[in-house]
Amino acid sequence: MSDDLYDVAIVGAGPAGATAAIVLAQKGRKVVLVDRATFPRQTTCASWLNARCAPLLTDLGVKDKSLLKCQFSDVTLYRPDFSQSAKPTFEHTPGYLIDRARFDNALVTTAADQGVNFVQGCAATDLQLKESSAVIELADGRHLDGRLLLLASGRRAELFERLGLAASKGEAPIWAAQVDAPLTGKAAPRKAQIGVILGLDNAGSLGICLLSTDRVSMGINWAGEGTEAVPALVQLCRQAFQHQVVPVDLSDEAGSVTLSHSPASAALDMESHVGKHTLVIGDAGGFISAASNEGIYPAMWSAQIAGEVIDRALHSVHSQDELMTFDSTWRMQMADYLRSPHTDIQFLLPLIFTNQSMADRMGAAFFSGENI
Repeated sequence: MSDDLYDVAIVGAGPAGATAAIVLAQKGRKVVLVDRATFPRQTTCASWLNARCAPLLTDLGVKDKSLLKCQFSDVTLYRPDFSQSAKPTFEHTPGYLIDRARFDNALVTTAADQGVNFVQGCAATDLQLKESSAVIELADGRHLDGRLLLLASGRRAELFERLGLAASKGEAPIWAAQVDAPLTGKAAPRKAQIGVILGLDNAGSLGICLLSTDRVSMGINWAGEGTEAVPALVQLCRQAFQHQVVPVDLSDEAGSVTLSHSPASAALDMESHVGKHTLVIGDAGGFISAASNEGIYPAMWSAQIAGEVIDRALHSVHSQDELMTFDSTWRMQMADYLRSPHTDIQFLLPLIFTNQSMADRMGAAFFSGENI
């Protein structure tokens, strides 16, 4: 093997790409990880993480144990006008509030510590799929050659189109936006709290409020027209403050937020995540929960599965045949978690706010991907 040929080249160093890099490096594979950003980086994200991710971080060998110090179980569900609320109960901690920039940086640092060649601050501008390898062309003119390729480049579609795969917008593509601010003194709560505002419209749009001991965040997952998302977030911020759900009014800041288009559960509608020498994972492959629009845990989960498949493919004489098993493997393990509850939330609202069992089931659907 040429010294310039990697076993695996990975585009995108977010949670999916970094997780896959660590998994493969732990198996002794020669890996290069590429990202256009310089880490630590800021990214729009609700910044809560499913509790199921904790054992995965342990398996990956992430050393920063304080990443998950802010666990939460204080969850409140609200009607859109905040006239009613309900508190679901959980048998176990549903998740953690995280500093996304610090979280992502911890993953790429772990990857580098495992021997992964991390190329940051340089975008991948093109892909070439050759007979026995995949070549990544970088913005600075360099080329990186890998026997196999992992595309984990998030929601940008430029490189995806080079693979010849049929894209999907998912069954409920939504617009996501978030605004946050620091909290100090009496305004800061003593423990983490989360509010989920259900039924903002008839299409399943929802809002989410995150309160940590030093920060407040308001976000929206909007299923309607994109032009309506920011005004809806502004109104949501104003009402949350008026009803004392949050200690500060974020409506002014919300008016200038940047929207991102999220293909929630798009993975389920894609015919395949396997291209020539290539697997597609994370947000790029639509691995996002339809119930909550949470993508960190499913991104890492898809990467863990992909790492195992790619390692087997590198051992195989017929690597492409082994790569093809990725589609059936992730569907068997992840489909139930990703798909929408297929329930009319507007119809359920009266029950959620009058019946503790229904509130509990809604909490489990949102935070754990369980069916209502």
